Amino acid sequence: MTEKTQPLKQKLLYLAPCILLLFSVYALLRQLFVRSTETNLPVPLFSNKMVSTYDYRVTEKKKGSICPILQAGLGNRLFQFSTSFAVARNKQMELIIPFDADIRKVFQINVTFTKSKGLCKGFRKVLDKAHATYDKSLLNFSSTDNIQLGTGLQSWKYFDMYDRQIRKQLTFRKNIQNIADQTILEILQRRNIKSRKSITMVGVHIRRGDKVGNHDGFNIATPEYLNRSVSYYANKYANVLFLVISDGMAWSKNNMPSHVPVEYISLGKREFDMASVVACDHTIMTIGTFGWWIGYLTGGEVVYVKDAAKKGSRFERILNSEDHFYPLWVGL
Repeated sequence: MTEKTQPLKQKLLYLAPCILLLFSVYALLRQLFVRSTETNLPVPLFSNKMVSTYDYRVTEKKKGSICPILQAGLGNRLFQFSTSFAVARNKQMELIIPFDADIRKVFQINVTFTKSKGLCKGFRKVLDKAHATYDKSLLNFSSTDNIQLGTGLQSWKYFDMYDRQIRKQLTFRKNIQNIADQTILEILQRRNIKSRKSITMVGVHIRRGDKVGNHDGFNIATPEYLNRSVSYYANKYANVLFLVISDGMAWSKNNMPSHVPVEYISLGKREFDMASVVACDHTIMTIGTFGWWIGYLTGGEVVYVKDAAKKGSRFERILNSEDHFYPLWVGL
């Protein structure tokens, strides 16, 4: 071996262990990498493979739907909506309301809406024929059914357990509430009342219209009833102002007691009138569901006609006062 090859051989002998060490490190790292990719594979968002649905089918129940049959006046529709809302919540069903429903134009209702006119037509109808009486058996249907729920439903017992949620649903739309607030402000300014807190305001709804001379047995308000109702509040509170809305305003102006301050409101639309008296502290209602909901939404004391139905009439047969009027409301 020459002198020139001797240093080269020494260098190779020196580098060999280093090369072997590097190869061993590479092999170890490669093995660790392969294991990590095998145990931590990303989960695909979508898969074409069949997966077991056994557990899902056991734990997941089909969700049924309720479509309230919204008909007649605004007060009737509020009973139909509120009962349907509560039943849907209680049974964990979906509540479906027509996109163009009148109540949606008045209140900030937040449920499922449909533009399809025929969506609910195939649903089975469950109809309340008692109207102003609570019928628990009416709701004996499965939560997986698709139901049209309708007619009277005029009992607070259907929806009282969801009172807070319903009041939130039945918040007036801002344009309506703004008109009501402005109406109240103008009344206070006209009467030189500096503070809203310094006065007790009582909303009065006097139903006349089609109830005058009716054959269903409704006892409409009399001047004597208005006197008793006004006296109830006038004797209880120091400074009281009565705000009256009515579909018989001429009769109302002639028969409201004259010894108390009274303002008459007629804004051209029922929802404007309603929102104005709901802004009061307490309520005098006469007859009908519109006045009932004024009392409910106002949230204070409510006075109603104690003998609302004529003896032997159809209305008397379908009215259960305990089911229809709240226990704390006062019948005079």
